[in-house]
Amino acid sequence: MKISAGFRYSIAACALMLTGCLVPEKFAASVDVQSDGGYTFRYSGTAVHALAAAEIKKAGRLTEKDQVGLKAEAEKLSGHPGFRKATYKGDGRYELEINSPKKPGQPLDMLNIFSVRTDKDGVMTIASKEIKDKEKRELEQLGITVNGTLEVNLPKNAEVISHNATSTPTLGFGSYAWKIGRVDQRPQMTVRFKS
Repeated sequence: MKISAGFRYSIAACALMLTGCLVPEKFAASVDVQSDGGYTFRYSGTAVHALAAAEIKKAGRLTEKDQVGLKAEAEKLSGHPGFRKATYKGDGRYELEINSPKKPGQPLDMLNIFSVRTDKDGVMTIASKEIKDKEKRELEQLGITVNGTLEVNLPKNAEVISHNATSTPTLGFGSYAWKIGRVDQRPQMTVRFKS
C-alpha cells in the first residue's frame, strides 16, 4: 500500500521539528536543578512518531522509502544539542538518550511534552503538556501507551510552591517523582529559590 501524499507532506513538515511529532512511550526522565536555577534534563527511552503510527493504523505498514526517511531524520536529530543518541528502530519508533544542560532562566521544550520555564519573579515551573480529550482518544486509538517516570532533584535552597508528585523526598532526602502510566497524566511543579 502506498502512503498518502498528505502523510509524506506531514513527514516533511515534521522533519523541521521532529521532536514535535514524537510521543514518549517507555522512558525514565529527570530534571536535576542547581542552586542558581540552572538544571539538566535527561531522558532515556523510546518515543513513537505519531504520524507514522497513524499511517500504520490506516495502511497496515510504512513503505521502505518512508522507513528510510524516518531513519534519516533520526540521524539528523542525533546532531542536535542535548541529544546523545537517536536511533530509528522501525515502524515509527525511536530510541532516545537526551542530556540537555540549561543555564538559569533558560527554557526547555523537549519532545513537545516536557517543559521548564522560569518567570520574571524567578519561579520555575516544571510541567508536561496538557493533553486534550480529543488528543487522548486519538493516541489511544493508535495504540500509543505511556509508561515512564519523571524525577525532579532540587537543591536545599529550593522552596516547593506546588506539586502533584506521586512520591516526595523523605526527611529531606530523595527526589520528587511521578509514575506516568497514562497519556493524559500531567506532572506539574512550581519552585522558588531562596537567596
